[in-house]
Amino acid sequence: MQESTREVRRQRAVESLGVIDTDRNPRLDRITRMARAIFGVPMSSVTVIDSDRALFLGRDGFDVPVVGRADTPCRLVIDSGEIITTDDARIDPRFDDIAMFRANGLGFYLGHPLLDGSGNVVGSFCVMAPEPRQLNPLEMSEFVDLAAWAQSELLADAEAASSRATQQALLPDEPLEIDDVHVEGVCLPSLSVGGDYFDYGVVGRQVHVAVGDVMGKGVGAAILGAAVRAACRAAVPTVTDGRRLGTAVDRIERAVLGDLQRTGSFVTYFHAVLDLDTDELSYVDAGSGLSLIIRADGTIEQLMGADLPLGLEAQPHETHTTPLLTGDRLVVMSDGVLDILDDDLDWVREIGRIVARSGDGERTDGPDLVDAISMLADDRIARDDVTLLVLDRRP
Repeated sequence: MQESTREVRRQRAVESLGVIDTDRNPRLDRITRMARAIFGVPMSSVTVIDSDRALFLGRDGFDVPVVGRADTPCRLVIDSGEIITTDDARIDPRFDDIAMFRANGLGFYLGHPLLDGSGNVVGSFCVMAPEPRQLNPLEMSEFVDLAAWAQSELLADAEAASSRATQQALLPDEPLEIDDVHVEGVCLPSLSVGGDYFDYGVVGRQVHVAVGDVMGKGVGAAILGAAVRAACRAAVPTVTDGRRLGTAVDRIERAVLGDLQRTGSFVTYFHAVLDLDTDELSYVDAGSGLSLIIRADGTIEQLMGADLPLGLEAQPHETHTTPLLTGDRLVVMSDGVLDILDDDLDWVREIGRIVARSGDGERTDGPDLVDAISMLADDRIARDDVTLLVLDRRP
């Protein structure tokens, strides 16, 4: 392969990692700390080489996040695709034009290539020291093991970041505003991706909102969540009368029932339709039980249904109705929200208190409630996916 073609492929591989705009990775920092301790060197790094930059995504012994590609010996690893070491870098001509290496008085460098899944060299794991030295066979074996760990962490982090970005891109990208209605939500996976999702949209004069929570966490749950979302998107346009919402949820369940049963999973699901002309809210609750209406006068009503979660067995779904008037608010959650509250048993009152809390004595609006739950999830390190959706009928 011609060198120019190889570099183009390599650069595309680096870009696909999705790390060139990040600073550092704590897991990669941990590996470089271990390398310094094991080999007794003052500096170690996990370096990704962009077209003209070297990014030290993991580093210990120095705190420079990025230098020019030509300013690090890691470029020798990238160019050769091989382990690079030297008896004495001070007299090795390969290091003559690496000014920063020379300026720091370094005489020892050992770098190992880091590859992506297709074998492209995307970076280097290295150790550096002032005095020339050589690693014995046992030390070299340990160095190779650390390099393999660094490579695994680098690729895993890139895959997780890509998966998370993809899943977040499938969620609504901005709040919904129509008439006096404001709809907003947040989905915070406990891992890189999760099984929760929310969705909303408008069909004619009907506002649809839905929240699904797949049993479990991680990639498997995320795949099933995407399938439920797709089935929901296909069914929504068929709902011409909110009171027939149950029939649409029947159709959603039939679309995913086989997949859920083969994987031994299920989905708690809530779907509601607000008719903007009649102020009637129609809803189906399939095993969720985590939805509230907070009335304009501050009273709280919990919306309940007797339907089983999706995926357990085919069933008809019952449509319930209630008015949703100006000043009222619909709040829909996944069970991960309960985990971050002070009282997961009396969660209805606690959500009511959060809604009522504001600096001017008036209730918080939808975005404030979303922000409050997001901050709780961050402060208390949620152990489950946290999803919240708020539909406000603003005065």
